Amino acid sequence: MQPTFSSANTNSDCYLQIRRGKQTIFTDVSETTTAGDLKRIIANILKINPEIIRLTCKGQLFDIDGKHLLEYGITTREARPQTPVQLELILQLDDGTYEVEEIVPYTADSSSRSDESQQMGSPIDSK
Repeated sequence: MQPTFSSANTNSDCYLQIRRGKQTIFTDVSETTTAGDLKRIIANILKINPEIIRLTCKGQLFDIDGKHLLEYGITTREARPQTPVQLELILQLDDGTYEVEEIVPYTADSSSRSDESQQMGSPIDSK
């Protein structure tokens, strides 16, 4: 009797990086996951109402909850563990408007004058 291999989980996951401000959520879902299902997953993680979630990717709004990620262009081919697809998470405010999309970079370029001088090999002028 030969062993059988299940292909149910082989390359069937899309790896996502969901960003909002300084917050990052990593998750993996099927490319047939709907936008609504993904919002519910995120809502469960954050303990919020999924109806206040808005997702975008590369400027494209995920505005139809019944649409699959595949239909939004997110496939297992591009959403790999080493290079997850980044989605932007935007929340609805109490007044019904949405917050401004803001993604804080992981590292900040905060070079001081002394750092620049040391890199160039010249002493700091104390005058």
